[in-house]
Amino acid sequence: MPFVDVRGLFHRYPGSPVHSLSDVSFQVEPGEYLAVLGANGSGKSTLVRCLDGLAEIESGSARVGGLDPMNADELAELRARTGLVFQSPADQLVASVVEEDCAFGPENLGLPREEIARRVASALEAAGLSAERSRPAWALSAGQQQRLAVAGALALEPELLLLDEATAMIDPPGRTGFLDLIERLNSGGTTVIHVTHSMEEALRARRVLVLSGGRLSFDGAPAELFERPELEAWSLSRPASLEAARRVRVAFPDFRPAGSAPADFRDELARLARIFGAAPAVPRAGPSNPSNPSIPSDAAPVDPPRDDDALVLDKVVHEYLGGTELAKLALDGASLRAGKGELVALVGATGSGKSSALQHGNALLAPSSGSVRVLGLDPAAKGADLKALRSRAALAVQRPETALFETCVGDDVAFGPRNHGLRGKPLVERVRSAMERVKLPYAEFRDRPVRALSGGEKRRAAMAGVLALEPELLLLDEPCAGLDPGGRESALALQAALKADGRTVAVSTHSMEDATRADRVYVLEKGRVVAEGSPAEVFLGTEPPPGLERPWAAEASVLLWRAGLTSAPGALDAAALADEALAVLGAPRPGGVPRAAAEGSP
Repeated sequence: MPFVDVRGLFHRYPGSPVHSLSDVSFQVEPGEYLAVLGANGSGKSTLVRCLDGLAEIESGSARVGGLDPMNADELAELRARTGLVFQSPADQLVASVVEEDCAFGPENLGLPREEIARRVASALEAAGLSAERSRPAWALSAGQQQRLAVAGALALEPELLLLDEATAMIDPPGRTGFLDLIERLNSGGTTVIHVTHSMEEALRARRVLVLSGGRLSFDGAPAELFERPELEAWSLSRPASLEAARRVRVAFPDFRPAGSAPADFRDELARLARIFGAAPAVPRAGPSNPSNPSIPSDAAPVDPPRDDDALVLDKVVHEYLGGTELAKLALDGASLRAGKGELVALVGATGSGKSSALQHGNALLAPSSGSVRVLGLDPAAKGADLKALRSRAALAVQRPETALFETCVGDDVAFGPRNHGLRGKPLVERVRSAMERVKLPYAEFRDRPVRALSGGEKRRAAMAGVLALEPELLLLDEPCAGLDPGGRESALALQAALKADGRTVAVSTHSMEDATRADRVYVLEKGRVVAEGSPAEVFLGTEPPPGLERPWAAEASVLLWRAGLTSAPGALDAAALADEALAVLGAPRPGGVPRAAAEGSP
């Protein structure tokens, strides 16, 4: 008997002219690991909410463990057997202290005090929050709040774990650890339904559903999905591991890595290199730069600040709740700069100070010590016009749902420029242009209720509100979190276009792949800048960025170099990695026969 049984399910939000889910049917067996993919607004989050009784089913049916989420008499038992992590973690934090929030679910199950304590300790440790157990929940970073939401679900020890973009705000090592934990829980019998925009995460599932326009468009194995020609139409993409291998297979059809890890790519390339007699390269020698282990010793020095820099933080210290026993040092002497017309990325573990650094650039925070210069101005100077400064240096916050407050999308986007005196046709054109640039068609979305937007659409609307101010400096806090692959690519292209227009863009991100698109990368750890340089300097050095992981392609490129297959690591994306591999094997002769083979090599 399936643990989840959905048949002919329809759902429509109040006031919406279209169904968010249309005739969706599928079953999930006990102990399955199912990933749910699809574009923003395709119905993924709605589906999860229907399974947990948070969204009303218009017609059709759903059963979870034999229980009906639309039956009020069965709902309490259903939720006791189900753990749900929302797309926005703040939506499910209910207590003021971390350990109390984690204990909320087990307490409502009426468990003994000792059992609650055991579950809370185990869940907080699994989520990497043991050290934060006594802190206020509101004082956590967005990534830490997401970890807390995960811990609260784990403390229920559920039979079914529903994850709605549960890793979107978690740093790469934390994400890897969390996904490993989910796999262990699944191996122990927990059923998992994981909504994600990460194609790499989808590879961990045994089965994938794809929703498109509220309808079920695919149901099958991940390997089968990523061979489908409809990927782009579904706003999906191939994981870097599969894309790099696919490109190599065009010339060498036998190139079949055993798995998706960077080491699998290296091992398969080494195997073919032996077959085709490729000569090993001479590995680059020399220690890493001792002052920055992620930068090779021959890298160019980092440029010093300039007078025309759009943003400069000089030895900035910022402490939250200073003078109390809950004091937390967010920035500890951090120095960074963003030059005029430059795209700068801030990366680092959850709680490392990235958001705090950006908020200093908007004068939302003031330094406890150190100095800040924004567009040549000191926000702390007497008489500084902060309203004018914030229109020139605009901040897109990490959780857009906290910044959207008007009823309709068009009105929310118009708020900033209207507040600065823009009216009539110029205001309409400003709003139209901003919405079109973030792929929210003006005619379709201007009167759309904000509450009816998906999580990814809310992020686009928040970005449109920033663009409508036409700022010189854009401060974007996790701008691609929660976006589908197509939307993410559009957002990255927009950042590049803004840079080409002469604007300065500073972004924080947990995606190392996104950071490779920047001109300069700063790595933060515990409020300090511990590495800086170009993406190649930071990600292709002898050591990975402190506390982080390299992008998949960069890690594979470094492994090729260490194996003596290349003379130096140089790939930051799948296409460049495939080029490296093809250079190792030699260009194929007409008909796809490798040159080495054609010339009689063994």
